[in-house]
Amino acid sequence: MHEIVNILLVDNEPGGLLALEAILEPLGQKLITARSGHEALRHLLAHDFALILLDIRMPDLDGFQTAALIRERGRNRVTPIIFLTASDESEAQKFRGYAVGAVDYVFKPLQPEILRSKVSVFVDLARTTEVMRKQAAELEAANRDLESFSYSVSHDLRAPLRAIDGYSNILRESCGDRLGDEDKRLLGKILENTQRMGTLIEDLLAFSQLGRRPIFAAEIDMEALAREVVDELRSAPGQQVPNCVLTPLPAGWGDRSLVRQVWLNLLSNAIKFTGATEVPSIELGGGSEDGRNVYYVKDNGAGFDMRYYGKLFGVFQRLHSSREFPGTGVGLAIVQRVVVRHGGRVWAEGQPGKGATFYFALPKKGPVSGSSAQSGGKK
Repeated sequence: MHEIVNILLVDNEPGGLLALEAILEPLGQKLITARSGHEALRHLLAHDFALILLDIRMPDLDGFQTAALIRERGRNRVTPIIFLTASDESEAQKFRGYAVGAVDYVFKPLQPEILRSKVSVFVDLARTTEVMRKQAAELEAANRDLESFSYSVSHDLRAPLRAIDGYSNILRESCGDRLGDEDKRLLGKILENTQRMGTLIEDLLAFSQLGRRPIFAAEIDMEALAREVVDELRSAPGQQVPNCVLTPLPAGWGDRSLVRQVWLNLLSNAIKFTGATEVPSIELGGGSEDGRNVYYVKDNGAGFDMRYYGKLFGVFQRLHSSREFPGTGVGLAIVQRVVVRHGGRVWAEGQPGKGATFYFALPKKGPVSGSSAQSGGKK
């Protein structure tokens, strides 16, 4: 059964209101009437409306003035308004109506079938909009629940995992000389998988917290940030970083620590997948286009098959086996979530054996999801 919506009818003539009610009554919606612009504004304080039918020629506040005041109220900025008017209105008057927010005109004398058809369109639109609003709210609530669940599970798993790792190390240290080769191999497997599970849990925690964390937006020196991440990876123990070419990068806008994580994950990804390349190379670059800044990380590594592109940014999705290239399958998902929360997008191109290029685009400046503006490039 369809939900009944409110329709506001505004006309200073009682006969005009009676005619509107008689024509629209078969639609089965709730019709609320007002005989002046002031009365209409009072109704708008108490109700939400799918549509407003507003006569232009009224004393005190005319239809144009009433419409302008309606549009000043946040909750009514997009409420459809249809003006009721005589057919002899000038083109200038009609244009004035559209300028103050009208979506259509209906001319007097009223044609019942035409009026009902037009009103029905906006009633259906209001219902569809409300369904979408409720679905969006339900999806947002479900995502919050999922994030909370992921956080709780990951947090609760860390304690027993630390116990397994601790007891396994005690066992190796106290009984290592009494263990056979097979026992030592199995104990090593326990420790190796414990470490892998620990990394996976930390990545899952980081991913789940991204939806809760506020964004502190500020201008970012992208070139300095990218160079900082390259230097950090080069100084990491046991890390082999291939030649990195850093081209000039436009300054960006966003949360520096989160955007830093994007560079770190993309660079780490490029380093990992060039590990088996004879002469590995990585290029970092960017530019500006269409009101946004686009940055990229390009490598000549293993690449990927574009047929499986849909899996690339999913949580725990991998296009290569963990034996070939170790990892948890969360890094690119974190990249996508950070970029999307900044109002941007991320994408990639690749060919098997010929490398890959990962791009991310950020608005040049503006509000981002859950943001607080800050001045300065660093926090």
